[in-house]
Amino acid sequence: MKASCFAMGSHKEPTAVVVDADTGEPIEGAVAIAIWRKHSTKEAAWFEGGQMVPVRIEEAISDKDGKIYIEGFWGWFFFKNRYPRLNVYKPGHILWDQKFIYANELNKGEKRTNFSRKNNIVKMKKWPEAFSFERHRQFMDWCTNGDINKATKKLFRKAFDFERPYRIKENAERDKKRKEIEKK
Repeated sequence: MKASCFAMGSHKEPTAVVVDADTGEPIEGAVAIAIWRKHSTKEAAWFEGGQMVPVRIEEAISDKDGKIYIEGFWGWFFFKNRYPRLNVYKPGHILWDQKFIYANELNKGEKRTNFSRKNNIVKMKKWPEAFSFERHRQFMDWCTNGDINKATKKLFRKAFDFERPYRIKENAERDKKRKEIEKK
């Protein structure tokens, strides 16, 4: 009996469980980044005295059950640190952000209200062919405030670089069309 009680006490609670939005099956190999920020009046102070600066960045990869573990994500934070913001990405899927839903042809960028410690399911949607890779990169930059480059492991950055050739092709096609219109 003691052994089972000890095992229960040492069980780690996952930060999130990543699943396919259509099938509900776990997604292995999704990269998560959690960024803790604090208010700073020293860093590029602006209206009303400051901006949010990163104080901690952690990355993790989902296991075969889709579980992601980030130490201290659901902890209590007073004064210096605010609650972290979680982003999850896997090539071939739409970036999942803890606060906002990707604004595209299907939605207007609504706020996400269904993610919490008790409801920690991350439903990843597959990438639709018609979506813009450049707009997706802009959404990622906006959600992470560009702080993915400050992560030590660079796991999230490397995963998101999967889209780079598609963005380059998309931008080249857009520029070509623009030049054709200008010639007319």
